[in-house]
Amino acid sequence: MIRMRNVSYRYPNMDGEWALREIDFSIEDGEYILVCGASGSGKSTLTYLFNGLIPHFFEGQLKGSVEVEGIYTREKRVSDLFPHVGLVLQNADAQLFNSTVENDIAFGLESLGLSGKEIDRRIRWIAKTLEIEDLLGRTPMALSGGEKHLVSIASVLCLDPSVVILDEPYAHLDWVGTRRIQEALSTIHQMGKTVVVIEQKIGRFIDDATRCLIMDGGMPIFNGSPKEAFEVLIREGLVPRYTKRKKRDRSGKEDLLVARSLSHRIETKDVLKEVSLELRKGETLAIVGRNGSGKTTLIKHFNGLLRPHSGELAFTGEDIRRKAPPEMAKAVGLSFQNPNDQFFKNRVKDELLVGAKILGKEDNKWIEELCDLFELRELLDRPPYRLSEGQKKRVALASILAHRPELLILDEPTVGQDGRFRKAMIDLVIALEERGITIIVITHDLEFAQAIADRWIVLHEGRIVADGSPQAIWGDERLIRLGAIGRPEEEMVEAFLES
Repeated sequence: MIRMRNVSYRYPNMDGEWALREIDFSIEDGEYILVCGASGSGKSTLTYLFNGLIPHFFEGQLKGSVEVEGIYTREKRVSDLFPHVGLVLQNADAQLFNSTVENDIAFGLESLGLSGKEIDRRIRWIAKTLEIEDLLGRTPMALSGGEKHLVSIASVLCLDPSVVILDEPYAHLDWVGTRRIQEALSTIHQMGKTVVVIEQKIGRFIDDATRCLIMDGGMPIFNGSPKEAFEVLIREGLVPRYTKRKKRDRSGKEDLLVARSLSHRIETKDVLKEVSLELRKGETLAIVGRNGSGKTTLIKHFNGLLRPHSGELAFTGEDIRRKAPPEMAKAVGLSFQNPNDQFFKNRVKDELLVGAKILGKEDNKWIEELCDLFELRELLDRPPYRLSEGQKKRVALASILAHRPELLILDEPTVGQDGRFRKAMIDLVIALEERGITIIVITHDLEFAQAIADRWIVLHEGRIVADGSPQAIWGDERLIRLGAIGRPEEEMVEAFLES
């Protein structure tokens, strides 16, 4: 199916640094391959070879040969490989560009010259399979990050390519979306398709894979069974084992942010409905919930990016409903789900400084500390857009922290990050708490949420349905039956190891 012979590759202007080094690797017809490894280890670069994005789009220097179903990718255009290899990118926004979800899914089918009847059949099938029928008439730009990811996956799966490659398909998804994708991939694999999944977030889907490849430094360091791979991932720190968080007493602390009966509508949908909450100074709060539950919409009110249609909102006792984002920027730092939305400069070092300079809060010593903490020193002269998605996320987080906001909001900080970085994030948050910074974390990674915050707020269909400790919330079977939260993924992984 896929043959790589002595393949090495480096991106343009990388001054001798090879992203992939001397790889000899084959994927047989009908295999299900799980590719793991640290952020920046070459996982995504490897898959860009399979559909010709390397060398035809990314250019750079390629040595060796890549063959897909008897076709040498160097000799064919990307469009020629379209029926053979379907690739779902990490960044869903890069694949969605039509007016509605249905049109985005139809776009690839139309390019294959299928009949209208067949196009409609495939759209209805994939929408039902992934349970996204209610999204078909909506514009992709109005969807949550997880919903966008489901749509980008649908647009590739319905093309029925011989090889399906998904780059971190579970990263942006909640427990329900994860189950949908796992079942869909298992089904198409059983139909004889070759499946390649790149993933940092290891869950029970590892049991579906027939083989696992672990990358490090642009080379495979393991090629074998998923169970043996899991033991390697734990040993290398790529699957985090969190220590229990010590509960911190917030009693007596004054409120930093207060929302009362906050409501917001997007298009014709009520995304937030009568949301009320208090956030105390120095607190670390996790906001969890399903894709599309309103989490990102809620936090965009806190720095003035969105205005409530009704309700009250105060920061340090001041009404902020009419304050513009630049007024709030010194006090409230927001790191977006998609780091590409935050970049302005052509070099990482300039990106780290831009916000702090504009706000008059430049501190070179603090920047140096952030570079060490986020392992950015080797990236400082590189364009942020040319980094891996995990590296982009680290740069975006560091650029927000550079001006030391009073309230730091992290929207899905673990997406694209390996276990080492996720554990480092816990240490970072503890250090920030000691500096008096208040933190809000939006995440679908409930194990990470439990380790990083001693208070959770659960949003479900635009309403707060729970507010309390993670232990109390995870022990509430009512919330699990409602689908507002999922069961601990680590329990599922432990069961896999025991089996």
